[in-house]
Amino acid sequence: MNIYVGCWAGENMNYLVDVIGIKEENCTNCHQCISVCPIKICSDGSGDVIRFNNNLCIGCGRCIEVCIRSQEGHAEKSARLPIDDVAQFTATLKNKEEVIALVAPSAQSNFNLNKLITALKKLGINKVYDVALGAEIAIACYHKAIKNNEVKFPIIAQPCPAVVKYIELQHPRLIEHLAPIGSPVYNLSVYVKALHPEAKLAFISPCLAKRREFDDSKTVDYNVTYQSLDRIFKDNNINIETLDDGKFDSVAQAGVTTKFSTPGGLKESYLYHYPDTPASAITKVEGPIVFEKYLSDLEKLIIKGSNNVPLIVDALGCEKGCNMGVGCINHDKSIDEIEHAVALRSEMGTKDNKSKQELQEFLTNVINKYDFSYQHYHDLSNCNKMKLPSENELESIYKKMHKQKEEKKDFRNCAACGYNSCYQMAVAIFNGLNKAENCHLYQEKELRIEQDILFKLHNELTNVFDTISDGIIVLDNEGKITRYNPAAKKVIGCLAEDLLGSHVGDKASMISNLLETGKEFYDVEILIDSKASKIHVTGSGKPILDINKNIIGATLIIRPMTQVQKLVNRFTGAQANFNFNSIIGEHEKIKKSIEIAKVASTNMSNVLLQAESGAGKEVFAQAIHNASPRSNGPFVAVNCAALPRELVGSELFGYVEGAFTGAKRGGRPGKFELANKGTLLLDEIGDMPLEKQAILLRAIQEKAITRVGGDNLINIDVRIIAATNQNLLKLIEQGRFRADLYYRLNVIQINIPSLRERSSDIKILFNHFLQEMAPKFNRTIRHIDHEVIEKIEEYNWPGNIRQLQNVVERTLLVANDGVITLGHLPKEIFTIKELENENNNSSEFTLDNSESLSSRKARKLVAFEQEKEKIINTLNLNAGNVSKTATELGVSRTTLYRKMKEFNIRN
Repeated sequence: MNIYVGCWAGENMNYLVDVIGIKEENCTNCHQCISVCPIKICSDGSGDVIRFNNNLCIGCGRCIEVCIRSQEGHAEKSARLPIDDVAQFTATLKNKEEVIALVAPSAQSNFNLNKLITALKKLGINKVYDVALGAEIAIACYHKAIKNNEVKFPIIAQPCPAVVKYIELQHPRLIEHLAPIGSPVYNLSVYVKALHPEAKLAFISPCLAKRREFDDSKTVDYNVTYQSLDRIFKDNNINIETLDDGKFDSVAQAGVTTKFSTPGGLKESYLYHYPDTPASAITKVEGPIVFEKYLSDLEKLIIKGSNNVPLIVDALGCEKGCNMGVGCINHDKSIDEIEHAVALRSEMGTKDNKSKQELQEFLTNVINKYDFSYQHYHDLSNCNKMKLPSENELESIYKKMHKQKEEKKDFRNCAACGYNSCYQMAVAIFNGLNKAENCHLYQEKELRIEQDILFKLHNELTNVFDTISDGIIVLDNEGKITRYNPAAKKVIGCLAEDLLGSHVGDKASMISNLLETGKEFYDVEILIDSKASKIHVTGSGKPILDINKNIIGATLIIRPMTQVQKLVNRFTGAQANFNFNSIIGEHEKIKKSIEIAKVASTNMSNVLLQAESGAGKEVFAQAIHNASPRSNGPFVAVNCAALPRELVGSELFGYVEGAFTGAKRGGRPGKFELANKGTLLLDEIGDMPLEKQAILLRAIQEKAITRVGGDNLINIDVRIIAATNQNLLKLIEQGRFRADLYYRLNVIQINIPSLRERSSDIKILFNHFLQEMAPKFNRTIRHIDHEVIEKIEEYNWPGNIRQLQNVVERTLLVANDGVITLGHLPKEIFTIKELENENNNSSEFTLDNSESLSSRKARKLVAFEQEKEKIINTLNLNAGNVSKTATELGVSRTTLYRKMKEFNIRN
């Protein structure tokens, strides 16, 4: 349980002791506490619970009463709770310190008074005094002060500390009219303290605000409410009704003032003692009207100098006086029961002449002997500051509350928010003490707005539901169709009357499993039952859950398999399979290139990869893509050197139907469209025809393309990575490459080192490719001669990593005994002199010996490898240009592509 006392920063100039706490978990934000609070700005309703400013709280406790009432009388469920000094009081009793109890007159209506005295002494209290005796002192002192003209009229009596605090906060002009004589408990404490200077004084109290009075005057140590005292008795197994009667320890007994706790008790007591006083000279007022009207009216009359002001104001904050204060335990009793008990005691006290004589002698003695004056009043109005909104600010607040100035019915002043008017609510909002959402009109209009939004949303979703090209089916928990869209009807091929209420899957299907377990599925092949046959579709399914997470149905999205296959065939492009972990090497140059590439992956700037053929440009491009925010998008690669000049436009930008002879029906998207929201790699960009470069530049700059033969501009969002093995600046000088395209592409340049520039990585790469390829060829390499490593590290590798991969593959093919020797390496990596020496000294340099070539299979293998090496070398010499390579080899481009595919050669 979290209990907070209400106070927020910025207003602690005069800190008031806490008398009310908050259990936030019990607060329902009903605003009833605001509605009954005499100082509205005390409460803060701007959050999810109602907090309050302790420095503006007068301690009347009305918020506690209304909160308990809203919880049907269950105090333990209340969000507001009383705070008194019961903990300190019980601790003092346990320490066996001297404690004297001062019992309020209203105790008569809450306990059997005489038995209460005995119960208090049973707890360990030394003496018990009657606060009604202090009331007798107050009446006598009031009369003396009036007689001697020592007061400012009208005198506002101050038995009620809540009224005093309200005046200090709200009506500082009335402070000088507060009685300069102490309250009954204050007067009695002055007298008792003189008799027992070392004792602790405890007020047995109906009131929370008395704690504030004692904090100001420092005369009474503990304020203990009847509710707390009742709990103490129960905890100590003290049953009051079984105890003997006790008597107060006073030398005199109070008379008429035992009725002081009843509304008008002060007036009745004063008139009893001084009957010459006109009854009209004393005004009796109690309850909410004191705060809501009376005090402000009184202040106005005083300022006007009216003759209608009274001599004395007998004001109590509680409507039923102190007899049913917030700390009382008699709230289940009737007014008649309560006031009868108090009145009966008063009547008995005024009948005994001897007691009256003793009382008069006592009063004469103490008034002359002790000082009962009271000056512990403070101007607290500095805490009570509110900013008032201007007309424009007020209009803005009303607008937030959905109130239109021209609509009078919007200003209901219903007080449901807790304030007396819409204006007061607006002022509270302006000061951050409430929010527009707490206005009932706001809630009503918000509901209407939400209903309109829901209606519009329903129409929009229905439109989407009906027009979406995928089939949508809604099922109940039995798997029966409750709703479907036109696309679903078309897929299943049934009449409308046949669809509703029908099943779409058997008990063993994924749909049944979805309805039973709630397990979702996405883009899986399923069979849907139709009247004619089972339909093959790809489908996704998700359960529909109620508020308790129970499955009440499911939603299916279906698409015919034929349609899926068309889409796959249409949009399939290259996938990015490599990441930065795929780049093998420890050399500083390759590390630097990787570092720059990682930086490039964090933004969408264009990248230019500069490297020799075979150095790994596409691996870098794919790694950048996979590390970028576009990793979930497509990665499309196009080799500009492999594109025929006349097809560059259609390949890059696509074409519409009928754009040229042979154009596919329906047209075809280009690489830019396929790469939308992803990355497009323009490999061998230096070989792009000059006249096509302008079109490419415009597409990159405008982020839009037009298909060949089309008119519509298609917006594209593509990250460009260009790659080349040529010196583009030199091509610019030669007029073969556009400078503006170069600068558009060369935002981030990454130079990838050739293999000979990082020779220390050759061994690492050789071993990596061996481990990667060995399982593919069912080889287990047990040993590698050190001469092999020396030789590959000496070679300059004009074909770079691609060539090294091919050498490893060739080596694995011929090294069938698990040992790799120099004889397994291809001849091109040796010098002519090395070949002659090896032929003279060793037979290892051929496949092994002439017998190895005797079989047809061995000869075919050698021819295979020789042709493959020839193609690779020619490609390397021509920087990967397929057209030039095909010309030099004397074959067509088609044949060369077929051979490359057959030999698994990647360009």
